[in-house]
Amino acid sequence: MLTDERLHRILETLEKNGQVKSKSLAHDLQVSEVTVRNDLSLLEERGLLRRVHGGAVHVETKIFDPTFQEQKAIDKDEKKEIAQKMAALVEKNDVIYVDSGSSTLFFIERLIENPPLNLTVVTSSLYVINEVVQGQNVNLFVIGGEFRKNSFNFIDAGVFPLVEKYSVNKIILGINGLDENGIYASNLLEANVKAELCKMDAQLFVLASSSKLFRKSLRLISTWRGTETIVTSTTALEQEPRLRELQRERKVDIV
Repeated sequence: MLTDERLHRILETLEKNGQVKSKSLAHDLQVSEVTVRNDLSLLEERGLLRRVHGGAVHVETKIFDPTFQEQKAIDKDEKKEIAQKMAALVEKNDVIYVDSGSSTLFFIERLIENPPLNLTVVTSSLYVINEVVQGQNVNLFVIGGEFRKNSFNFIDAGVFPLVEKYSVNKIILGINGLDENGIYASNLLEANVKAELCKMDAQLFVLASSSKLFRKSLRLISTWRGTETIVTSTTALEQEPRLRELQRERKVDIV
């Protein structure tokens, strides 16, 4: 297992349980406790956890801090490349739905540096809202619902007639994993919302760095329809030959 994937798994466990134990992590990740301690030290240096005897616990962070969200991101360099690729695919007069997640945060930051003319952004992500309002000449529509602190996202499974009235033509989706069957999320409520987004009559772009590839998560969002575009990094394309198999067998585009 690659270091970035281990770090991602550790942060997921910490998010779920509030603490992690070195011995349990070593067993779950199938590595030595020395390796786990090194990983925990690295995450502590990034300010993402606090080491304690036998493991680690959450650190207190600001309730809203996009910088911290970026710092927490695994595969940061890959996600910056993915953001640049995705931004180049957005065109004049587009109406785009931007999902929550660190990959979509990198994307929206890159996009608003030089947005195309008459761009409209529809979102339920507080991070995305914060970035868009700092830009210029971008129309913004916000989808409300119950606020979820773990993702800084508003969730409401009944908002889709509202989404559809904006005639969204591109959906930029964040995920927790993908494999030969489809795409996955780690939260049931968010998975339901993402599943409805996948049914819309719009181009679907799936942002996926190396740590998300051929990795299942809690809930299958959608099986491949052959109309999706996976936006990934050069590193992922070079190191994961199964991507090309997926492209051939499931008829998805990959950039």
